[in-house]
Amino acid sequence: MASQQSERIWSKWFAWHLRQAPFQILHMRELAENTLAAQDTTAVRVSGSSEQARLPYRVDPADDAALLYATLVLFGREVAEKIGGASPRALREGMWRGRDEPQGIPLCRPDEAFAMTTEIVTWLLACTHQIAHDSTLHDAPDQLADVVRKMRGRYPRAEPAFKAYRPRPCPTCGERTIRPLWGPDGLTGARCDSCEQTWEKRTT
Repeated sequence: MASQQSERIWSKWFAWHLRQAPFQILHMRELAENTLAAQDTTAVRVSGSSEQARLPYRVDPADDAALLYATLVLFGREVAEKIGGASPRALREGMWRGRDEPQGIPLCRPDEAFAMTTEIVTWLLACTHQIAHDSTLHDAPDQLADVVRKMRGRYPRAEPAFKAYRPRPCPTCGERTIRPLWGPDGLTGARCDSCEQTWEKRTT
């Protein structure tokens, strides 16, 4: 019983970090591109100038988004290798490849980066039980979670504030484990973590 409870606590902790990745990458890519659009590109100096060249955008969020994505892909590939079966296309193909391994996000829009990351994360969430019981992964899950936390610290997102679990009980199972679901445009609905009942946000 204790081991099952420990696994449940760990799984929720790990799933929380996984679910942050798509939104964090979307935020960092949008931040990089919005800054690029706001800059005067004529300020860039040509190669060979005696003065240090100034990039027309903030390179940090773009590079950090690539780092988080590459970390997620490398972790996902390790999981896929160990558990076998089909893996998401984004995990196999959706990346900018260096000489030996994935280096980051391929050329795409922020919303496309969000979609690819979500595809990988959704698959990893379905593999959480296997990940929790695979000791050969060593500290790889912790390293991924650490990168997610670092990026959240560097680039805080201005998403609506909410409590992790709402005080009212789930009408289906009675547990107080209802949490909001978020999409690129904001709140999309709610889900109970105990019975997995899902509600979509009303549009009218």
